Amino acid sequence: MADSLVTLYQAEWCPFSSAVREVLTELGIDAVMRQVEPWPQQREQLRELAGTDQIPVMQTEDGRILRGTREIFAHLRGREPWRFAAAHRRRFADHRDARESDATGKLLEYFRDAGELESREPREAPAGEATAVNVPEAHRYELLLDGERIGELAYSRRNDRIAFTHTNVNPAFEGRGFGSRLAEAALADARRQGLAVVPLCPFIAWYIEQHPEHGDLVAADYAGRHDES
Repeated sequence: MADSLVTLYQAEWCPFSSAVREVLTELGIDAVMRQVEPWPQQREQLRELAGTDQIPVMQTEDGRILRGTREIFAHLRGREPWRFAAAHRRRFADHRDARESDATGKLLEYFRDAGELESREPREAPAGEATAVNVPEAHRYELLLDGERIGELAYSRRNDRIAFTHTNVNPAFEGRGFGSRLAEAALADARRQGLAVVPLCPFIAWYIEQHPEHGDLVAADYAGRHDES
C-alpha cells in the first residue's frame, strides 16, 4: 500500500468535484477527501495551500498541487487505469436515471429527516392492507395505509424503460413486508405496461433476486444486472 494518498479538496454538491471523484473511481485511485468550507471567502487554509479558493484542488502523492478540473484531468489522463475501469464506466452510465431523478437528494432528505414519512407508532396492520399507487407527477409509487403514505418507491421513466432508484418505508413499518408489497405492485405495473426494469435501487434488485419470476423484466442491456448497486 502506498505511503501517501491523493488528497482531494472538494464538496459533495460541487459537480466538478463529483466528476473528479468518478474519474478516481474508474482509475482505481484511493484518495483522502478533504471537505472545504461552503463559501470561497471562508477557505483560508485552501488559499494558503493552493493559492486559490476554488474547488476542486488535488494534491498528488508526491505533493504537487493541481487546481481545477483542467489540471487534474490532464494529470489523471497519464495514470494507468485498473482492471475495473470499463466496468465502472458502464455502471456510471447505468445510473444516469438515478442522477436525473435526484436519488441523492431524496436520500439526503431522508437522512435529514425532512421528508414527509414521519415516524409513527407501530401498528399491527398486515402489509396486505396497504395499497400501492402510481403518482407519475412525483415520479414515484406510494404505499398508503388508511390514506396515509407510509412508503415510496422513486423511479425515472424513459420510453419503454423504468429505473427504480430508491425505496423508503416508514421505520415504524419496516421488516413486516410493506417494502415487498410496494416492490411487487411496482413490478406488476411495469409488466402490465410492457416496461423494461432497471433495478438501481438495492432493495428492488434484492427483491427480484428473491423472486426470480420477475427476472425477465430486467432490461437485457443493463450492465449491472448481476451486481449490487
